[in-house]
Order: sequence, then C-alpha cells, then structure tokens
Amino acid sequence: MRFEFESGKDSSTLRAIFEPDEQYNGERQEGSGQPITYSGQEISFDYAVRSIHPDLLGLLCLTIFYPFIGQRVVFPSPVSPRLEKAFRRGSFKRQFRFDNVDRGIRKYEGSRMVLSFGGGIDSSAVRKMFPEAFVVHEAHIRNGQVVPSDAHDVVRDLGPDRGRVVTTNQRYVSHPGGWHGWTCAFATSLLMATDYRFGIILMGSNLGGTLLHKGTRYYNRFKARKWHGPTGNFWQSAFDDIGIPLFSPVSGASEYLTMALSLDLVRSGRVVYCMERDGSACHRCTKCMRRDVIRTVVDEGHHADWGRYDRKDVHEFLEREPLYQGYVFSFARDRVSTLPHFMTSRLGDLPSIELDWPMRIHPRTFRLCDKAWRPMIRRRVLGHVEPMTRRHVSEMKKWDVMRPQPSRRSWMGLGFPGSNPSRQGD
Repeated sequence: MRFEFESGKDSSTLRAIFEPDEQYNGERQEGSGQPITYSGQEISFDYAVRSIHPDLLGLLCLTIFYPFIGQRVVFPSPVSPRLEKAFRRGSFKRQFRFDNVDRGIRKYEGSRMVLSFGGGIDSSAVRKMFPEAFVVHEAHIRNGQVVPSDAHDVVRDLGPDRGRVVTTNQRYVSHPGGWHGWTCAFATSLLMATDYRFGIILMGSNLGGTLLHKGTRYYNRFKARKWHGPTGNFWQSAFDDIGIPLFSPVSGASEYLTMALSLDLVRSGRVVYCMERDGSACHRCTKCMRRDVIRTVVDEGHHADWGRYDRKDVHEFLEREPLYQGYVFSFARDRVSTLPHFMTSRLGDLPSIELDWPMRIHPRTFRLCDKAWRPMIRRRVLGHVEPMTRRHVSEMKKWDVMRPQPSRRSWMGLGFPGSNPSRQGD
C-alpha cells in the first residue's frame, strides 16, 4: 500500500493507493475483529497541516489503514526505524515491509499535553484534572453530513487557544461504520501534534477497559507488557515508541470515580455520553441507564426516572451473561435502596463488592505511563483522588462477574468517599 498526503488552505487529505495483493476487506482492530469493507473514500480533515513529523504521519497512515495493508507499505515521506520496529512487535498479526526508512530522522519531541476528547464521563474527568491540556475533539462525517453531538459546542466554547474540533470522515469510510481501530480516536491529535508541539496524548479510558475486561473480570495488563510493550497494549506502545506517548490518567479509576471527578461538568450539561437524541442523551438506552445508576451512587441530589428504562432491550441487557460492566451494577445494588425492581431482580446473582475500590484509583497504573511524564501526572491525579490499598487491589483482582455467589450480604451503613448514605440499602 502506498500513501499520499496533501494539505491545502484549510484542509488535509490522506489517500491510500491499494496494490494488487490488497483487498478492501479487513478486520476492525478492536474487540473480536469485526469484518469491515472499505469504501475507497480518501480521508479528509478540515485542518490544514503546516508541519508533521514523518513518524507521526506514518503512524496516522497505519492507524487508519492497517486492516487492509498487504505485503509492503510506502509512506508519503520516509519514516524512522523506530516506527518500523514498533510494528515488528509480534502482537501485530499483520507483518509487512517498510519500503522507505531513513535512519537519520530524529525522534519526535513535544512539550504540551493534548486531550483527545470524546465528550463523555472519562475524558471529562481528565479535562477536570488537567485544565491546561489542549482539547481536540473529532466531529464525524457520515453520508456527507456531520453527525450531531453536543460535544462540539463544549469544545468550541473553550476558544481556539484551548481546544479545536476537527471534522473528518474517517469513522464512516467503511461498512459497517465505525473506526477501523480504537487508536483511530487519536488520529486528529496526531495530525495536529507537530504544529502544536504536543508531547503526550491524554485519553479517557477507565478501569473497565484497562484492568477489568469490559467490567467482567480482572486482566493483568502489567504482565502483558512482556509481549505488548511498555503500556501493556501493543497499539498504545507504538505511540510511546515514536515519541508521542498515549496514556489515560484514569486508567486505574472506575466509572464511579470518573463520574465523581466530572460531576460539576455533568450537572452543567457539559458532558456528552450519548448522542442518540440529535446529539444529546436519549435517557432510554443501556448506556444512559448505566450512567444514571452511577450518578445515583455519587450524586446525592440526582433522582433518576427509572421508568424510562423499564423496556425489553434494557431487561435483555441486564440478563446477559457475562453482564457488561457488571461491577457497576454490583456496587450500586448493595448501596442504593432506590433501584427499581426490574433491575434488582436481575442482579441478584452478581458477586458482592465489599470494599470501596470503585471509588479509588489503582496507583500501579501510573507505571503504564511514559517515564518522563509519569511523576507529574501521578502527582496531579493523586491530588484529586485516593489510591487503592493492597486490600482494595486484592479484592478488585478477584472480581469476576461469573463467580458463584452462594449468599447475598447487606452492606447498609458502609460509608465511602462520594457515597450517598441515605440511599444505601440492600
């Protein structure tokens, strides 16, 4: 595959030239690897690049088009051996030849923080703790139209010195729609990094996506560093390898803790976690339901309208095994007396959570951060939240949504940071 990159007055374009051995069919680089078919559209961004480091441009190309690359890759300009070495890591199933490598290219360096902002609870928690980070948000083009999202206004209201919305079609150039891989969420930050001297990309990815596999069981991300590189994830490690580390300051925090951190923004309507109602929350889907469960625990003044969720699709979601983000519902079940019967009647078999680890951060996750940035980020985060103790970590590591639950215990009266004692019950 050969790549072409152009930047004009107010936009940039990335084009992939397929070679005879390559097909428009591939697998999405996340989850179970969903089959996708590329439409052939070139990738457009409404941002005019003034300068971009060759390795960052190369990583941008690979991030978007990796599922379709065949035997070799030719970048718009030569890249350094660092990028090539990153993709020689055995965790990458596709192995291909890098045809234009220049050993004389200096490693990229930047000094500023950028937050790749999705608009939701987790990235809002990061924004709260790191207000100096420049905020980049991607607006999606689907079928020629911009997908509505209230997050666009949230970022534009920050002003041009603090944030930028970049509109691109990259999320919907294949069928079924969606990013070609989870790191495509950072394509716009890569595009702007050299111009803005970004030195680290911050993201909002919580405990459920880092150490608790979809919130169902423990995953040893630290052990995975042996084969996935310094971050415990091979895609994330590729960013570190070329000089622009990618890290989530809330990777050791649950959704309860990120909700508590971003609560002021939630109350003011500056958090967007669902866009199903013309860019705003629908208050009917399972995602909105989970957010209401979480907020009921951490926000004493919140009173959810549970009747909106008394629907067949929500019932089926709660009955699914393993229950997605099951720890969220277990923690609420034993602490909130106002959860509706249609919910509690479907949560009885979940294991109980005795300690308050969902309201603390796992301190070891800072080891997944680049060493140069680690001390500052660790210090900042621990200035806002309490770390888990060994007992908390031990219980968290034993969490398994499918673990047999011989009996249920009541934790009435257990106080914990951010809890609502008046709502604790069975």
